[in-house]
This record gives sequence, C-alpha cells and structure tokens, in this order.
Amino acid sequence: MAKFTGNEGRLISSLAAKALMEPHQAKEKSIYERGENYIKAEFFGINTFKKLIEPLGDNCVGFRVYYGAQDEDHEGPEPVFGKGKPTSRLVIVPVDANGRDITKGMGHKDMPADDDAMAGGPTCPSHC
Repeated sequence: MAKFTGNEGRLISSLAAKALMEPHQAKEKSIYERGENYIKAEFFGINTFKKLIEPLGDNCVGFRVYYGAQDEDHEGPEPVFGKGKPTSRLVIVPVDANGRDITKGMGHKDMPADDDAMAGGPTCPSHC
C-alpha cells in the first residue's frame, strides 16, 4: 500500500503563511549576531522542477524538503559557496509513493547522478 498519494500537505491562506513565517523572520538580528547569513526565502524555478521530475514519470508523487547549511560569502552580487558565513539552505528531493527519496542510488539508471535533487536557488533578502 502506498504511503504517499501526492495529496499531502494543505493549502493555506496568505495570512496563515505569514503567521508561519514571522517567527523565523523575527530571528534575523540574532542570526546575524551569531555570525551567520540570514535567509528569509529561497526561490526555485518551475523549469528546474520540471527537469528534476521529468525523467521520473509517475514515480514522483511529491517532494521532501531538507534543511541544509553551507558556508557562503554574501558580500558580492552573487553568493560565493564554500567560504564565508554559515548559511541555511534548502535541498529538494523527489519522493515516491512509498515515501522513499528518489535518487540515483535507488537504481534509476537513466537519471544523471548530478541531477538527483534541487538546491542553490536565489535567496531573499538579496533576490526578493
């Protein structure tokens, strides 16, 4: 029996979304004081989502969003990865009906090893 159907999650109002975001946004100052980069949001384009799931066909019923972190320098117009301050980032992975992450390691021979997940979207506040 499938663990996931593709209908998980729920739609919420913009007011409810704002209420969920405000506690994190209130931590902006303390995040900077800890010597980290503050990330309000991260954008991912629809075409990148399509490239991620197209090779999977009907096997992908949704996405799992992991929280990650890496060092990034945000002093210039574009972030420099691998140096700078700790920065929270999202990693988006396609998931099958059994709740398993769909990755190259799971035997999808036609999916390039470097296209298993999505990350590195433009961040807000610099690209809002």
